[in-house]
Amino acid sequence: MDRHFDEELQKVKKDLLGMASLVEESITKSLEALKKQDIKMASEIQEIDHQIDKFEIAIEEQCIELIARHQPVGADLRFLIGVIKMNNDLERMGDHAVNIASYIAYLIEQPRIKSVSNIWSMAREVKEMLNDSVKSFMDNDATRAQKVCERDSVVDEMRDETIRILLTYMLEQPETIRSAIPLLLVAKNLERIADLSTNICEDVIYIAQARVIKHHAEEKEN
Repeated sequence: MDRHFDEELQKVKKDLLGMASLVEESITKSLEALKKQDIKMASEIQEIDHQIDKFEIAIEEQCIELIARHQPVGADLRFLIGVIKMNNDLERMGDHAVNIASYIAYLIEQPRIKSVSNIWSMAREVKEMLNDSVKSFMDNDATRAQKVCERDSVVDEMRDETIRILLTYMLEQPETIRSAIPLLLVAKNLERIADLSTNICEDVIYIAQARVIKHHAEEKEN
């Protein structure tokens, strides 16, 4: 039974990594479509999101069934609980990719705002965080996961700088307002993807070390 259970756990891991690959594809495509203002490419994001949603349902069902059937403890239970949470976070990332793609329709009819390279720097950092969070799960690497968590504040700073730049445009050149608002929303969605990547890494640390690090930032501030 133990060998069969281990094979089932490996299947869950494989499925989650497959879902993560789709999420990375969705985010990359949505950002590429945004940069090119390509409506056709943006429309493809919705189909990828349907596949992500199917993965989410299947993975959650697998985890619940394995917990009910095998009543695991220790590392195996932590793994399944962690996967359920990561599964939800990945699905939400897919939704953020859909959001980013949806803003293209608003931007395409508006004049482009120059000098918003900061948002593309932010996009690169967010994609790297997601990629590293997936690698940390794949390798059960708590050290890599911890480093990703520490990068979340960098994305927050980039978001704040992007907002400052865009608000300046809106105040000094009111004709850019309709272009700036969708880009503000893009920055917010990117920041949320970074937060969700951090969540995944917190769960990797929980799985690997039985250590809960959520809310530590809040505790330091209080």
